[in-house]
Amino acid sequence: MSNNVSFKEIFKRGAVLYNPVLVQLVGLCPVIAASTTFLQAAMLSATMCVELVAISVLASLFFRNLPRWIRMSLYLLTGLAIVCPVLYYLETYSLAEISLGMKIYLPLTAINSVVAVHCEQVAVKSDMKLAFYDALASGIGISAIFLITGAVREILGRATFAGVAVNIPVTLKGMTLPFGCLILLGFLAAGLKAVSAKMSPVDFETEEEAKAEEVFESEEAVSEIEEKAKEDFGFLGSSDADLGDFLKSLGIDLPEEEGGEQ
Repeated sequence: MSNNVSFKEIFKRGAVLYNPVLVQLVGLCPVIAASTTFLQAAMLSATMCVELVAISVLASLFFRNLPRWIRMSLYLLTGLAIVCPVLYYLETYSLAEISLGMKIYLPLTAINSVVAVHCEQVAVKSDMKLAFYDALASGIGISAIFLITGAVREILGRATFAGVAVNIPVTLKGMTLPFGCLILLGFLAAGLKAVSAKMSPVDFETEEEAKAEEVFESEEAVSEIEEKAKEDFGFLGSSDADLGDFLKSLGIDLPEEEGGEQ
């Protein structure tokens, strides 16, 4: 990736066209297991976004000349330095208000595939500005999916939003379960694909396919194929052709029926 790319282009690619959750399929577990309410989704997304930006900038400035195994260790230590204060707050003040999935997956954000992928593919190979832009765009893309799924699952599954009751005629308890989130992510992925097609249309028809279509749609080509078939297999395309004569020309003799007919 060129260092002269604008933030608009990086945002378009990192947050939309190559959204980490819906396109690259990284970070799915926290989204499915922990984003059952809007507040929990907001906490997870904020933690992951801050962590991704901070580690990417540090990787670009200080980690690029280090061996890869040392860089991975530093990603973990930096992630723990960011996540530990959040864990301390939850353990001290609001442990009873968070779900089991939150207790499990928030510590795991200290090192995750999103950080590793972006640091190794972009941050250690780019200057600080590009690493910051890439991490910020990806963080926004991840946060958007977290917040949307958290809000929709809480409203439809619990009839609340951020803990405040919402008057809806029907609640879908399944939205608080993993399969409900998977269904929602499927619709979001389909919507994102439609938006991406408009933002960056792609012609999936190859040159060879276009030429083949022209050949088969051409009347002259069809006529040529029919004539060739008649020359090679005389009985094809002719209703008066004798199948028995054709088989005899190939050395195949059919037993004669009574009355002299074949």
